[in-house]
Amino acid sequence: MDDSARIREIYERISEAAKNWPPTTLSYYKGQPFKALIAAMLSAQTREEQTFLAMNNLFALADNPDDMLKLTDEQITEAIRPVMYWENKVKYVRDIAQRVAANGGVVPQTVDELMEYKGVGWKVAVLTLAVGYGRTEDITVDVHVGRIGKRLGLVNPDTKQPPKINEELKQKLPREYWPHWNGLMVQFGREVCKPTYPQCATCLVRDLCPQIGVVQTGPRSFKDAAYV
Repeated sequence: MDDSARIREIYERISEAAKNWPPTTLSYYKGQPFKALIAAMLSAQTREEQTFLAMNNLFALADNPDDMLKLTDEQITEAIRPVMYWENKVKYVRDIAQRVAANGGVVPQTVDELMEYKGVGWKVAVLTLAVGYGRTEDITVDVHVGRIGKRLGLVNPDTKQPPKINEELKQKLPREYWPHWNGLMVQFGREVCKPTYPQCATCLVRDLCPQIGVVQTGPRSFKDAAYV
């Protein structure tokens, strides 16, 4: 099997299995750029469950920039406390709301413009464009995408920066896979290809994976501590 056929088979198998796995948190905000931007920022270095809780808390109080600016810092703090680095993210929430409100309620549609916002790096910007606007000129690279890409032999093990991982994946993956790759890898990474003790023995793509960099595998009784 050549590499293109191997990649296609990996994609098809994981896509089919993902139908039975919990959806990613950000998928709830497709076509909603402001919510997608706030949610993507809050998700940085935070587990899926905590991100989901914080987003539900915050959007129950305000789901648009004008209303969000009416909230006090204490209200925002209480809402997003479940996420990592919530102290800084309170400031980011307010900065994003102010900038979007000043832009007529419109979230920017370029990576460079989004990265001018506090708390918005390359990954958050690309994820916002993908979820909020359906723009997938790039592949969102988080820890799951990077880790699994290296294990599958799609990314150089020495490549660290998300934009460079993105470029390497774009050289390997068919264009039609780009919009779905991040979401699938997040689901696959939570359920099977975990950071420590990946479930290689029962993995649905074990016959297609060179397991690059995998040191120890096997089922574990504790809940995996992967960050999204």
